[in-house]
Amino acid sequence: MDNMHTDLPKTINEALKILAYNDYFWSDPQKAHIKPHPKDQETVRSLAESQYVWTEKQARLALVILKRYLTKFQAHGMDIKSLLDKPMYEDEFRVISFDKSIEKFIDDDDQKKIEVRFPYNKKIITLIRLLKDKRGLPGGYALYDGEGKKWTFLQSDVTTYYLTLIAVRYDFKFIDETLLDDYETVKQEIQGYKEPTARLIAGEIVIDNATTSLYEHWEENLKHKSVLEQVDSLKNFSIKTNGIGVRAETTVGHKIAHNNYHKLWIDSDTFNKDEVVKGLLELKCFPIMMPVSGEINTEEEVKEFWQWMNAFKTNGIDILNDCSWGFDVKEPVYMKDLHDEYDMKLVAINNNKSRKFFENLFELHQMSKQFKFINDNTKIIFVRNRIPRALIRSKIKPKASLVALGGGYYAAGTDNLKRLLENLPKKLYYSNHQPSSWDWHDHIIVKL
Repeated sequence: MDNMHTDLPKTINEALKILAYNDYFWSDPQKAHIKPHPKDQETVRSLAESQYVWTEKQARLALVILKRYLTKFQAHGMDIKSLLDKPMYEDEFRVISFDKSIEKFIDDDDQKKIEVRFPYNKKIITLIRLLKDKRGLPGGYALYDGEGKKWTFLQSDVTTYYLTLIAVRYDFKFIDETLLDDYETVKQEIQGYKEPTARLIAGEIVIDNATTSLYEHWEENLKHKSVLEQVDSLKNFSIKTNGIGVRAETTVGHKIAHNNYHKLWIDSDTFNKDEVVKGLLELKCFPIMMPVSGEINTEEEVKEFWQWMNAFKTNGIDILNDCSWGFDVKEPVYMKDLHDEYDMKLVAINNNKSRKFFENLFELHQMSKQFKFINDNTKIIFVRNRIPRALIRSKIKPKASLVALGGGYYAAGTDNLKRLLENLPKKLYYSNHQPSSWDWHDHIIVKL
C-alpha cells in the first residue's frame, strides 16, 4: 500500500477517535470488506468521548472494535496492525473499587455533605433515584461522579435518614459513625415533624417548622439575599410560595420566583429574549448552561443564536469574556471554494447564501474556538453532547439551564451531561411549543 500515512496513531485512544470522528469509515463500505455494525458507532463514540480514563475492560473493548475495522483503516491509508499487536494507551487503566462506604464531610463552601460510594448495583441505584426524585429534594442536592462511582448529597434530615437506611441495609462501611448519631436524632424528630411553611413578615421571609439544618442553611446562605431571591429559593426546599407576594422589576423574574416548580416553559410568543435575560439577571441565576442541539449551520439557527447574543450584550453581558464554549462550531466555507475532499471540521455553505449569514456563522466559529475558559465571571456556558472539561476543572456550579438553541426541546449528549442538567436548581425551556416530560422521573414542565 503505497498511499499509507506516515503519521499513524500512536495509541489505541487516538486510533479510536479517528474511527469515531471520521464519517467515511461508516458511510463508505465499498472501500473495505467489513461493513459497519449498526451498534458499533454508538459504542465507539461513547468510548472516545469518555471524560474518564478507561478501565481495563473498556480498553479491551476498544481493541476488539479496532481489530474488527483494521481493513477499513488500511483502505484509508492507515495500517495500524503493529499498534493492535502491541497496544499502547494514553493512561494507566482506571481501577474501580468494589467497596461500599458512606461518610459525611464539609466541602470547601462549608456545606455539609454525605458521600456514598458503591460499585454498580441496580437495587441500590433504584433506591438512590427514588430518594432523589420522589422525596422532593431540590435541584443540586444529588450529584453523581461517574469516575469515582460515588453520589454526593447535601446533608439534610431527609438525606441523613434515608441514606443511612440504605447503607445499613446493604452493609456499607461507615467511615464516620457519627452519621448514625445524626440518624437517631432525625428519627426522633420525625415523630413530631411538620411540613415547613413560609410567611412574609415586615418584608422578610420567615420559615415556620424549620429543622435545625434548614434554619442554619437559610441563615448562612439565603438570609442576606434579596427577598425576591429568597422567595425563588423556597422551591428548592419544597416550600410553597402560596400567599406570598413580592414585587419584582421584571415579569419573568416575578413569575419564576413565585412558581413552585423547577422545570418551567417560557413561551417565546409571550416573552422575548431580552425579557428572559432581564428576569434571570434579577434572580441572579447566572452562570447558566445553554445546551445546543445539533450543529449550527442553518440561517434560522444562526439568526436565533445572534438574537440571544444581542440580548446578552444589551443587558451588560460581555459575549467574549463572559461566555464559554464547550464545543467547536464548524468553520463555514462556500461550496464553490471546496475541493473534492475537504476537512470534516468544515461546514459547506450553499453559494446562494448571503454574505451576512456567512460572516455571522464564521464569528460564532471563531468565538467557539477561542473562548473556552470558565471562571467566577462566566455567565453563559454553551454545551453540546458532553460536560466541558473547563467546567469540571473550574468547580463552578451553574444555577440553571436554558434550553433554547438548536431546534430541540431536550439536550442530547452523554448521560453525565443529562444528569448534570437534571440536577440544576432550575431547568428552563424557551420555545413556541410547550415541551412534555420524556423521562419517568421527570416532573411536569409547567408554563411560566
